[in-house]
Amino acid sequence: MVATAATEAESGHIVCQEYEDENQINGIIRLIEKDLSEPYSIFTYRYFINNWPKLCYLALDTTRDNKCVGAIVCKLDMHKSQDTYRGYIAMLAVDEQYRKMGIGTRLVRLTLEAMIEQNCEEVHVGCGPS
Repeated sequence: MVATAATEAESGHIVCQEYEDENQINGIIRLIEKDLSEPYSIFTYRYFINNWPKLCYLALDTTRDNKCVGAIVCKLDMHKSQDTYRGYIAMLAVDEQYRKMGIGTRLVRLTLEAMIEQNCEEVHVGCGPS
């Protein structure tokens, strides 16, 4: 499966898609600020999204005017001590009302597929230096 294709989560009305443009950033920020404990500045979001837009996916509820109900924000860099690419999942959040529907799993799979297509050999998750 090509990671850029829109796909549906198990619920049928949730579409997962690659980040498209700046109009979607507020939905990502709203979701992540609600669910993650660490506050990020707009510059942090833009750092990841503008540098690696093909590694940022959103889950949108098509029955609620494409409301952002899930998001994953990642990056991919050359590992300093090796000649390999290392992925990093920086942020992952799913709206509390939409959990247990496979949305988070789908977002992670899409991101991993995209990273593999870009020759990524390892992925790190969470906080700390990447």
